[in-house]
Amino acid sequence: MRTPDRHVLLHLDDLEAVIADLRRIYPAAVASAEAVRIGGRSEGVTIRSSGISDPTGEAATDPRRARRYGNVKKARREVKAAVTSARAALAHAMLAADR
Repeated sequence: MRTPDRHVLLHLDDLEAVIADLRRIYPAAVASAEAVRIGGRSEGVTIRSSGISDPTGEAATDPRRARRYGNVKKARREVKAAVTSARAALAHAMLAADR
């Protein structure tokens, strides 16, 4: 077996490790992105110039939460692209083995 072919086998081993890590980490990432922390102060209702404060709305528009959710969306996109690429590689390998 030539060196490039050995490298492909090493990359396949790396893919298996990455898949195991994704299966372990992805659910926690989704839970973190969906988590909403309401309030945090025990001072009661705060009055602002625009009216009564809305801690639920503030939590929903929190830039950190939006950034986490954006990273989850990127992960979804990358996983989909990886599956598509892996299927294409499998198809090419099958065509090469068929001859």
